[in-house]
Amino acid sequence: MKVLNGDIANFIEFLDKTPTPFHVFSRLSEALEEAGCKKISLSDVSSCERGKPYYIPYSDSALLAFFAGSGEPEKGSGRILIGAAHVDYPVFKIKNTKVRKGSGVLRMNIEMYGGAIVHPWLDRALKITGRVYFKKDGRLSFADIGDFGRRFVIPNAAIHMNRGINDGAKFSIQNQLLPFFGLDSEDGEEAFAKMIAEKVSEVSGTEGITPKGIMSFDLSLVIAEGASLCGASDEFILAQGLDDRSMVYTLFSGFTGALAEDTANAKTGDIRLAFAFNHEECGSETDVGARSAFASEAVKAIAEKFFPEEHCLDVCQRSLLLSADMGHATHPSFPEFSDSTSPIELGKGIVLKTAWNQSYSTKAEPMAEFASFCEENGIPYQRFTNNSDNRGGGTIGPMLSASLGIKTCDIGIPILAMHSPKELGAVKDHEDTAKLFKAFFS
Repeated sequence: MKVLNGDIANFIEFLDKTPTPFHVFSRLSEALEEAGCKKISLSDVSSCERGKPYYIPYSDSALLAFFAGSGEPEKGSGRILIGAAHVDYPVFKIKNTKVRKGSGVLRMNIEMYGGAIVHPWLDRALKITGRVYFKKDGRLSFADIGDFGRRFVIPNAAIHMNRGINDGAKFSIQNQLLPFFGLDSEDGEEAFAKMIAEKVSEVSGTEGITPKGIMSFDLSLVIAEGASLCGASDEFILAQGLDDRSMVYTLFSGFTGALAEDTANAKTGDIRLAFAFNHEECGSETDVGARSAFASEAVKAIAEKFFPEEHCLDVCQRSLLLSADMGHATHPSFPEFSDSTSPIELGKGIVLKTAWNQSYSTKAEPMAEFASFCEENGIPYQRFTNNSDNRGGGTIGPMLSASLGIKTCDIGIPILAMHSPKELGAVKDHEDTAKLFKAFFS
C-alpha cells in the first residue's frame, strides 16, 4: 500500500519498507503522487494555483508538500499551517569495505550515527540497507537497497569472562562493536565489495557491475527484525526508528487524508504545508536538514505567490508550525528521570512539550492555540515538562521557529526506550495523532 491512511497495519508495513531516509523519501513521494499532488521544483511555485496540491523533493532525502485553499483571504488574514518532522534515526553506518581481522573472523568497520543506546545492539540479527552509487559504461547511477539478504551480528563477551557486564555496559565502538562479516579469508575486503556490487546489479538490473564500479555508498546496519505489535491486547507497537518515522507517517497521512476530503478546495485561503527533513540526529546542519535554506526559501516563495501584497514575515506571524518529534513517556521502572508533576502515560494522547530555555520552542500563545484546537476536535493531549535536573533532548522546532519567524509548538507521540534499537509506543497514541494532523490540515 502506497497510501498513508493512519491504520496501524499500514504503519507497520511503512516501517518495514522504509529502513533509511532514502526509502522514506521514496515512499512519501509515491503516496503524495497517489493523493494527487503534482511534483514541482521551487522555481515552479510562481505558477502554482489555489485548490491544487503540490510537492517539492529537495536533494535526496527532504521534501515538502503543500496546498493553498481556493478562497482568496483578505489582506492581513491569511495563514500558513505547517507540520514538520525528520526521517532519520540512530543506526550504525558502514565506513568503508575495509575489514578487521582477528581470532579467525572478519569484522566490519562502522561508526554510530546519532546518539544511540548502544548495548541492546549486541546479539541481534542485523541487516545492511541503504543507497549505493555506481558507474557503468561511463554513466553514474544509484540503487536503493532495502535488504542485502544476509544477516550479521555483534556478539557479546560471555558473562564468565566479563563478570561485571551487568554492573554497567560501556563499549568502544571503534574496537568492540564491530559486526562479524564472516570467517577470515585472504579476500575478505574484496568479498565485501563484491557482495555490494552483486546486489546492486540485481536491484538495478544492470549486469556486469564490479567492485571497481562502486563509486560510493551510504549504507547502514539496522535491526533485521521488523516492527510488531505486543502486549496482552496488541496495544503497544515495538519497532526501530519510531523516533521519528511515527511522526513522519502521521503527519503525511493527515495531509493526504485532508486532500481526500477535498480540503484544498475549501473556501479558506490558508496554506497547508508538510515538511520532511533529514539529519536531525546529527544536528540538522546539512543541505537536507532543518537548518538548511530549503525551509525558509520554500516558505518565502509560497507566501509571496499566494499572499503577494504582504511580506512573508507578516504572514508568518499569524501562522503556526507543529514541530513533530517523539516525546518521552514516564517510565514506571525509572520515574525519577521524569518530572513527577507532569507524568506522561502511554495511550493517553500526544504530548505538548515545553521548556522555557527554548530547547523546545513552545511558548504560551501557541500552547494555548494548540490546547484549544485539541479540545475543539476531541483529541487527547498531555503536557510535558523536563525534570529540571535533566535538560532533555532537542528538536527541529527552535531552528525552524527562528528561521521562519513563526509561532511553534513542539509535540510528539510518547514512547519509551527512545534511541534504543527497539522503541515502544502505544497504538492508540499513533491513531489519535493521525487524527490530529488530519484535523490540522482540514
